[in-house]
Amino acid sequence: MARRDGRPRVLLHVGSPKTGTTFLQDVLWSQRATAGEQGLLLPGERFHDHFLATLDVRGLADDPNYPERTRGTWDRLVAEALAWDGSVLISHELFAGATAEQARRAVAALADGAEVHVVVTARDHVRQISAEWQEHVKHRSAATFGDFVREVRDDTARTSWFWQVQDYAGVLERWGADLPPDQVHVVTVPPSGADPTILWDRFAGLLGVDPAAFDTELERSNSSLGAEQAELLRRVNLELGERLPLPGPYPLVVKNVLAHRILEPRAGTRLALDAADQEFAADAGRAIIERIEAMGADVVGDLADLVPMLGEAPGGDAYAVPSDATLLAESVATIAEMLVVLNERRAALQRADDLTTTAQEKPVRFALVQASENRPLMRKLRGAYRAAKARRRGEPSA
Repeated sequence: MARRDGRPRVLLHVGSPKTGTTFLQDVLWSQRATAGEQGLLLPGERFHDHFLATLDVRGLADDPNYPERTRGTWDRLVAEALAWDGSVLISHELFAGATAEQARRAVAALADGAEVHVVVTARDHVRQISAEWQEHVKHRSAATFGDFVREVRDDTARTSWFWQVQDYAGVLERWGADLPPDQVHVVTVPPSGADPTILWDRFAGLLGVDPAAFDTELERSNSSLGAEQAELLRRVNLELGERLPLPGPYPLVVKNVLAHRILEPRAGTRLALDAADQEFAADAGRAIIERIEAMGADVVGDLADLVPMLGEAPGGDAYAVPSDATLLAESVATIAEMLVVLNERRAALQRADDLTTTAQEKPVRFALVQASENRPLMRKLRGAYRAAKARRRGEPSA
């Protein structure tokens, strides 16, 4: 909805990572037209532009590993948002990594022409610590789970990347410094095992769209790794050394193919904190709740969601590394699946090459075939022609 003075209402969803952001973004971007029909603009050509905007805001746009169009992406999104007459959503969890000054400049670019709202989605730290370790491993980290947990606990100054993006109160303070409290929002993620549509209902309500108008039964991406799969990926990172750098080819090859396509679907042991670290995480949540309450931010959901009932701690050493025998079996299965994926991609490249050759050598035939793909009657006629041709040759028709 637009403000009464005609200015757009711009919601900056600035984090935090691993709080259901991918699910929410997938729902909205897969049904962008539905959002538009309800007055909600998702600016940019595609969701990737919001990622590029995070780089632009955080001063990383000049890195040669990122496309040239990264520079100025934030200004382009701002211009499109200010030209809209309804609500606008700019959403990416890596905005949470911005400094106070970077966040202030980003908000100021919108504030003269729009009513700006800052939104943070937040989840309990019992789940966040293990989720962030997995995400670090998907970004070339070689730290073990146990080492990562110790680093989080020992960082009392809260200067690490983990606390930069997972201290929800800190993210709200940086991004909402110049906004009234009723324009600073935290949307809590419901407890483990809850219906994921609860988070969507909360988020959609804040956006001002009808949650029932959107299909939330989407294939889930960015799922969790089991302990065995995460350890295997960690060892691959060690073996890679300086090869496949990040930024660079690592996300395309290792994260997207090995981690997401191959390792995530495999069954593994769920990662869990030991009893002492669960209590540490719960205490961190309580401290953040106090700060959010003190700033008077609008809460969508229940801040109690940030301090869950502590689960039963795993027996023995919670951070024990899977045995070499277990990892050998996991490695063999992973190599086999990787070969299948490589063959699928080889076949896809061959089909693309065949299409290119046909387009170059037989342009009229290529044009007719492509046109028939979008016309059911022409597809049927083409199929009938192929079947008749096969019968004349004495070949099976299917």
